[in-house]
Amino acid sequence: MSKYFSYLPDVYVRSSSYRNNNVDPHVLAKNLFRRIKIRENLDDIILGFSQYTIGNNQRPDGVAFDFYGNSGYDWIVLIVNNIINLYSEWPMTEDELYKMCEETYGTTKVENTHHWETQRITDMRGRTVVKDGMEVPEDWTYRRYDGTFVEKDDLVVPVTNYEYEYRLNEYKRNIYLLKEDYVPNFIQEYQSLVRYLPGDEVDIETQRKKSMGVVEETYTGVKPTYSTNIGLTSNIEFASQADYSSKEFTTSEATIGEGQSLADGSTTVTTSTTSDSNTTTTNQYGSS
Repeated sequence: MSKYFSYLPDVYVRSSSYRNNNVDPHVLAKNLFRRIKIRENLDDIILGFSQYTIGNNQRPDGVAFDFYGNSGYDWIVLIVNNIINLYSEWPMTEDELYKMCEETYGTTKVENTHHWETQRITDMRGRTVVKDGMEVPEDWTYRRYDGTFVEKDDLVVPVTNYEYEYRLNEYKRNIYLLKEDYVPNFIQEYQSLVRYLPGDEVDIETQRKKSMGVVEETYTGVKPTYSTNIGLTSNIEFASQADYSSKEFTTSEATIGEGQSLADGSTTVTTSTTSDSNTTTTNQYGSS
């Protein structure tokens, strides 16, 4: 496929959101979205193609080497047959096919019935009245002109999941290949078709494409931004944040002894006792 990519035009792909240190935020790459497609109706040009059956385990480069003597023409094999996804449109090996069936239907259901098909039924003159290979329900019946019904074993046959996938895989083996005499003209026309049309975004000499909007954005200055945690974290530890798990608190009342001063220094403690028949009062406070 290396030759195929060499024919594709170039395009600038943006790799960064802004220009940094005068470095252009673009890389030059091949434009993989440029492709051509062969016409689906080949009836009028069928003489330029040959039928080919892909062998088991044969890859596109092997087909190209077998038919053209050049494995580098594998891209021509794919383009001529409009094959884009090699994994789903190219025939699988037997091991790959069986593994795919196990993943699709389940390991124990590979041999389960996928659908039922008719068998060929003829009349007394040998003329076909029921074609074989038609998909029908399991209970489908057919009655002859004399009113008798054809037995189920002679009328329908089950097709397993593996047989169904096997048929689809075998169908992919039948492809068309461009005859070798037409290859040089095909390559020349392909190169012409994938080229860009003239325009402001295309450099005619180099055939490199770059959007004008992207070019203008390239020279838009963007200053780098910085971030810091300074000023965002408080250096004061609030009571709700402190750890009191190792401290003990009591709820007993405060006591003051005689002759002690209060916190403001303006009051001293005096003690007086008043007796009556029922109560005694102590720890009265008075001004000094």
